[in-house]
Amino acid sequence: MWLISMYVIEMLLYMIVAFPIYAIVRMLIVKRRKLPINKWHEVLLALFVLYLVGLATQTIIPKWNMGVDVHTGKFYLDVYGINRISSVNLIPFQTILNYFHVNEHVSGWSSVSLVNLLGNIFVFSPIGFYIPLLWRRMDSFKAILFIGLGVTCFIEGTQYFIGRSTDIDDIILNTIGVMIGYGVFLVWEIFSRREKTVDRK
Repeated sequence: MWLISMYVIEMLLYMIVAFPIYAIVRMLIVKRRKLPINKWHEVLLALFVLYLVGLATQTIIPKWNMGVDVHTGKFYLDVYGINRISSVNLIPFQTILNYFHVNEHVSGWSSVSLVNLLGNIFVFSPIGFYIPLLWRRMDSFKAILFIGLGVTCFIEGTQYFIGRSTDIDDIILNTIGVMIGYGVFLVWEIFSRREKTVDRK
């Protein structure tokens, strides 16, 4: 549980910092282009953008550290582009199957594997939900599947160059997550239409 809390807190910190920046940029875009304002759409768009910021912090933003050296008093900023434990896996389902085996070299392996397995699925689910909700022309199985594969392939490809592990199983799990999100959207749409029908009666 502490692993999940750690990731969520880190994501939230970035999202909080990003919110005022997004709000200012979005207001300038709306004002300059004279776009019609739909409050419901703007709230959903803001939540989606902030979610993407949080997702980026856990996937494509390199690890970094900054502060003031206590000995010299100088400010430092270190960005880590190399990770000795990073790896590349191009064999489908190899990593997924490893999650179900005991790993004596990692303490709390069952928790680590559960977080990796479920995390890779559900952290991408909002993409499948928000995209067809915000842009109706994307409301199709093929479109969401293409977007899901595209986004996850881009992320895994980027991770190869920033010292993170690249794994085809992550692409599989992430895409499944996107499609689960789309499934939730379809269910939500069915209930929304039923409510509208009942209200009209």
